[in-house]
Amino acid sequence: MKLLIGIPTGGQPTRPFLDALAALELPPSITGADRLVWTGNAVAVQREMIARDAVQRGTDLLAMIDDDIVAPPDALVKLIAALEENPDAALAGALYYSRDSARPMAVARWSSGDTTTAAIPAYASGNVAVVDGVGFGCVVVRVAALRALSLPYFAAHFYVDPSSRSVRQCDEDYLLCERLRAAGRRVLLHAGVRCGHYDRGSGATAPSAWEPDAETDRVRMIVLQGDRTALVPFDDTVPRATERQEPFETTLVFSGA
Repeated sequence: MKLLIGIPTGGQPTRPFLDALAALELPPSITGADRLVWTGNAVAVQREMIARDAVQRGTDLLAMIDDDIVAPPDALVKLIAALEENPDAALAGALYYSRDSARPMAVARWSSGDTTTAAIPAYASGNVAVVDGVGFGCVVVRVAALRALSLPYFAAHFYVDPSSRSVRQCDEDYLLCERLRAAGRRVLLHAGVRCGHYDRGSGATAPSAWEPDAETDRVRMIVLQGDRTALVPFDDTVPRATERQEPFETTLVFSGA
């Protein structure tokens, strides 16, 4: 099988990421591997360009690793093995947390039409869980699953917070997972592949501590407790935050002919 490793970056990859990238191992089933970097500040489009390249090359598997992720040496070996053992799965993602250690980057009950329905899926250390979506910080995608979709593969949400006058792009990974699930494919979270998430500002790597199975092996939700967030057992009777969605058109403009 042929593998493409795609790296979306802002142009300044972190040293922990580079050291981990150099130490990555490949399984014997990979007969050829290449690396592709797309630079910018629009990660959904960078992922789109990487995915299109993988499809055009005819590669079998596409790995994406963000430039602040610290992956263990056997990350790709384990993620590829999970796909080989689950032929109906479109992708397998590693377990990693948000940079503030507040939550694992995986979702259950996720809907693009109302993201407040989302929960944190149940998983146990070493296990492979079927989930609704995984963060694409470290993921391996079956390119045949992408090829079956129409272009563009990726989309994005833009989270708007009027109180702080801030905007951030998000959910491009979960949106693709939703498309793949709608096409009949499964999405896997490999809890045995534990990646660090490096924070450039503080120099710390999340999570500050890995949670025990007693905490993670149940569906949970994020709640606000005072001025901090916490993960608690999921309770559908708890009122959810509200959100308003509004379409916002974007267009890819390509340079050259």
